This record gives sequence, C-alpha cells and structure tokens, in this order.
Amino acid sequence: MIRFFLTLAGVAIILIIASYALVRQNWIEILPSYFFQTLILLLFGTCLIYIYLYRFNKEGLFVHVYLLTIVVKLLAYGAYIFFIITVDHNGAISNVIWFMLLYFIFTLLEIIFLYQKVSK
Repeated sequence: MIRFFLTLAGVAIILIIASYALVRQNWIEILPSYFFQTLILLLFGTCLIYIYLYRFNKEGLFVHVYLLTIVVKLLAYGAYIFFIITVDHNGAISNVIWFMLLYFIFTLLEIIFLYQKVSK
C-alpha cells in the first residue's frame, strides 16, 4: 500500500513540475484557477477509495464494490466539476481539462495497483 501512495505522490509532484514548466515555456498561458484544489481532491479521493478497496476481503463482491466506488466517484466529482463551471465560467475549460487529466492518470494508477493485489 505504501508503494501506491509513494507512486501517487511522485506522479502528482511530476505533474506539478511539468505544469509550471509548461507555463514558463509559454505552452499554456496560466495554470487552471482550481489547480491545487483539484489536485488535492483527486489525491484524497483516490487514496480513500484505494484504501477501502485494498482492505476489502470478500472476493465474490469485489467487482460490485469497485463498480459502486466508480459510481460514487462520478457523482461526487460531477458535482465538483459542476460547481467549478458555475463559479468560474472563464476558466472552466482549463479546469475541466486539468481535472480529466488527473482523473485518468490517478484512476489508471489505482487500477494497476489493485489489479496486482487482486490477481495474486
């Protein structure tokens, strides 16, 4: 489990450094207005769900519980994105792109690490 958290933190740090580098090189104008809030939310959410699924021991129900966590994530994150779009119309596109990038990367890491656990 520690490997997952270290990997997740490492990827988050790399994404922060890469984002600032892209701004300095003028590949993107500015960082999204909810840059760190989105990063923290997705880090926290991914960690919580990973801990819950990692400790879940009922083999026959794992797929059902995993699908339930996906539904809960989509509802919660959908509400967050809706909030961002309504509050910051001008920066909505960059915030949504940043959110989707983080969501896909963190979910991919979660799936890779959970697959290693489940396949044993």
